[in-house]
Amino acid sequence: MKYLDLVELIKEKPAYTKAGVKIGDFGAVMSEKTVDGKWQVVFSEFHTGKDIADIMVDEEDLRVYDKMPDDKIPKNN
Repeated sequence: MKYLDLVELIKEKPAYTKAGVKIGDFGAVMSEKTVDGKWQVVFSEFHTGKDIADIMVDEEDLRVYDKMPDDKIPKNN
């Protein structure tokens, strides 16, 4: 994992839920390295780009993607 990687949250934890982030949300890694096994990630709304949360996330709770998978793109209501 590295700075600006596209990541998906794949595990739910109370701290993530409290910040407004849920399984399936996508974000970008904002840190250059881990801090105690956690990455700083900014999660944003897909179509608006509005930030949802800027939080530290355990590495094992993230999946890295090279690009946004077509089947994960939310419908624009």
